Amino acid sequence: MSKDTNIVSENRSVASRFKPSMVIWPILFGLIGVGYMLWREMHDDIPHGPLLLAEHWWVFVLLVILFTLFKDFSGMYRLRVMSGMPLTFRQLFRVRMLYEFTSAVTPSAAGGSSLEVIFLHREGIKYSKATSMTVLALFMDEILMIVLFPFLLLFIPYGELFTAGGYFQYGYLWAFLIGYAMKFVWVTILFIGLFCKPSVFINIVGFVFRLKFLQRYRMRALRTAVEIRQCAQEIRHESAAYWTRLTLSTIGIWGFRFLIANMAIMIFNPLTGADNWMCFARQYILGIVTMIVPTPGGSGFAEVMFDGFLGEYITQKMSTVVITSIWRLCTYYYYLVAGVIILPQWLGKSSILRKRHETN
Repeated sequence: MSKDTNIVSENRSVASRFKPSMVIWPILFGLIGVGYMLWREMHDDIPHGPLLLAEHWWVFVLLVILFTLFKDFSGMYRLRVMSGMPLTFRQLFRVRMLYEFTSAVTPSAAGGSSLEVIFLHREGIKYSKATSMTVLALFMDEILMIVLFPFLLLFIPYGELFTAGGYFQYGYLWAFLIGYAMKFVWVTILFIGLFCKPSVFINIVGFVFRLKFLQRYRMRALRTAVEIRQCAQEIRHESAAYWTRLTLSTIGIWGFRFLIANMAIMIFNPLTGADNWMCFARQYILGIVTMIVPTPGGSGFAEVMFDGFLGEYITQKMSTVVITSIWRLCTYYYYLVAGVIILPQWLGKSSILRKRHETN
């Protein structure tokens, strides 16, 4: 199969998974969430008044913008480290935006990893390497989310972490435990497959998925196991410097992502050091909880949960809607816009190449 034929096939594979409704629904769910927040704020007992900006508010606006950029630069740097290739800024940016776009238009549990292999391959990376990069990036993200919880508990009492508005939030607690347990199981599977016995792991997966109620998933599970083994072979001899860069870039992706909301809040409401730390921790909780939300990217639910879980740090009426909108714009909606712009250009060659094949 020629290179042009491969490109056409890949474009068809990607295009077949996207419909305009996949962008429309997240926006609609988000508007419903914001509309509910507006309705609730209009009917609460806090007196109306003009929105007042905090002192040095422009500094926090600038930090919101910078942290948004740093978040994506960290992701682009991680892609370059994993590839081992001198990819251009444009290539790294394109893959980063397309990956986040696919994550934004699919339920949080599904994510955008399945198509990242194609995005990377189109930038000149071999399929085996692209597969390994995708698996490794997934592992790094998931292991960070697992390790972060006990780290936070070293500084924040358990009761305070799940207490909002003066009440212990049992709903958030149980949703978090379910999401955390799912991530823990997935990280354990990846760790065994990557660092223990990859070949034995494939045999175990094949045996388990012979069970009658799992047979329908057997081929998909075996394909995933093979991808994990390929990744294990790729990373076997990587240096300590490689793992250090990978770890720091992963921390950058998630650290700057969580700090965006802190800075957005401080545009209107000053926060103490302890409040900043609590807001950071609760965003981590929300990140786990939205994993089990059925809407694309947690749209709609994320906005309402942000208000309920961090609303106590937002004292001015109506500022909650503005702050939540800034937060979601910088961490979610701008990926929708970027994807709508970049994806058609990325797919544009398919029609040209198809015509070329038809005339040959």
